[in-house]
Amino acid sequence: MNNEMFRFDDYFVRPVEERDRAFIEAQIAKDPYHAGKMDASYFINTFPGEDAWVIENRQGQVVLYFRTKVAARLAMLFGNQESNENRDALTKGVEWLTQSLAYNRFREIIFDTEGPALKAMAKRRLGFVEESSLLVRAIPPPEVDKTMVGLWNHVPHASEKRG
Repeated sequence: MNNEMFRFDDYFVRPVEERDRAFIEAQIAKDPYHAGKMDASYFINTFPGEDAWVIENRQGQVVLYFRTKVAARLAMLFGNQESNENRDALTKGVEWLTQSLAYNRFREIIFDTEGPALKAMAKRRLGFVEESSLLVRAIPPPEVDKTMVGLWNHVPHASEKRG
């Protein structure tokens, strides 16, 4: 059974499945960069907004596994430079954006800034961590009633929840 989803050149790409578990575990055990740091569940048990894929060659041999994550890249330009309103709007806005993105299957926000003060604030107050000169904030899957929000619909505030 060929369940390929995509093809490029002589390679086939398909979703990772439970049947891949034993092979993934064996590969992890042989790899000094991954052994003891992860298990096959990393590729098999993904969250909403994440997918895991396997690339196979023409002979059906696994070449590699990879995992994708839906991310939003954030850029901004402040209009009100003379006020503390920038900090207030940014603090509240990032929380609103994180909640909105979580409901729409995003798993992280990437924030690229060259401003040292903004970078420090993002790490200190907004939950970002620095990874390879970018600021990244993971977005966990939402834990509230997911039936309340459709794709890019309004995200209710706590006071608006159905009772």
